[in-house]
Amino acid sequence: MQLFAHIHACGDALSTILGIVLDVGLYKSPQQLSDQLPNSRKSQERFGLWCQTNYSTWAEQLKTTVIYYRNINHQWEFSLEQQQVLQHYYDANQLRLDCLHSNCEVTPAIRQEIKATLLLLQKELEDREWE
Repeated sequence: MQLFAHIHACGDALSTILGIVLDVGLYKSPQQLSDQLPNSRKSQERFGLWCQTNYSTWAEQLKTTVIYYRNINHQWEFSLEQQQVLQHYYDANQLRLDCLHSNCEVTPAIRQEIKATLLLLQKELEDREWE
């Protein structure tokens, strides 16, 4: 029953995604996958049988499609130094967010500067310092 609810939710999510996505390739592939789903509202038994025989393959195809069209799921192999740089970057941005969400009094100009510098690359931050 839990698998049924999960797959039903995936189908609904696909419908929502299809309404949002503008990328033609990413639209066609999920549409084809969505078309493979039997109508769960008509026959729960038929849907259950489909799930038992097709769900694993279907879910893998969905995963592959999203990975391909959104260029995600890379297996990053960061060195220790790179990990430290990324942690420093994360910590610096977290500090900026903490400042924005704290109750301390910050002038509107400083608040705007904090927002403007969130998630900037270090090089861009350094360039801003010279302006």
